[in-house]
Amino acid sequence: MFFSPFRLYILIALLSGVNMFSQGGDILIQQYSKGPELNQIYSKWSFSIGPEVNRINSDLNTASPTITVGGMINIEYRFSKTVGLISGLKFVPISYRYVFENSLGKDRLQYLTIPLILKLNPFEKISFGLGMLYNHYEKGQRILRFKDAEVITEYPEGVFSNPLGFSAQVGYHFWSRFNATINYRWAKKYSPANQPQSNNSSGLQASLTYNFLRSLKIQ
Repeated sequence: MFFSPFRLYILIALLSGVNMFSQGGDILIQQYSKGPELNQIYSKWSFSIGPEVNRINSDLNTASPTITVGGMINIEYRFSKTVGLISGLKFVPISYRYVFENSLGKDRLQYLTIPLILKLNPFEKISFGLGMLYNHYEKGQRILRFKDAEVITEYPEGVFSNPLGFSAQVGYHFWSRFNATINYRWAKKYSPANQPQSNNSSGLQASLTYNFLRSLKIQ
């Protein structure tokens, strides 16, 4: 007989499979019609700029830091939505006071810093960073204040050099293009034992940057 139980079973199975395939195709079309989720979209490249407030001290025993204001331009490359690499150029002025003989001394030093920071974005608005710094010494001066006079002396070449450093930071992203970051950095390099000045420094930095250019967003 044409419609044997076995053939009837095969026919029912084929019709069920066609129906399931049709439903699966409809679901797939619906998913693609929705497009990627917004929280999975990010830019590969971004450029930001902004000011940075520094409170960095020397490791001299009597030194105490003063507040300075610098600036930066950052370039960020995202390997994925949650992992990126930051570099760029930072202008970092460092200033601290100390006791020098019978006067109060103050050093004003200027560095150009190139960071290389691994940035993690485990949350939508909060990020963490850890990396290295190359600090290129530009110039510096010593200011000695006496009771009735102030003496300013430019430091000669060779007193300060280019120390390497490390950085640990936490950032907060807001208003789509702004980032506020608190950064702890330290830098070290050998200084002669008979030299009163030190190449070692550490302290806090706080910055506010604006993302002025970024690549097309991808998923």
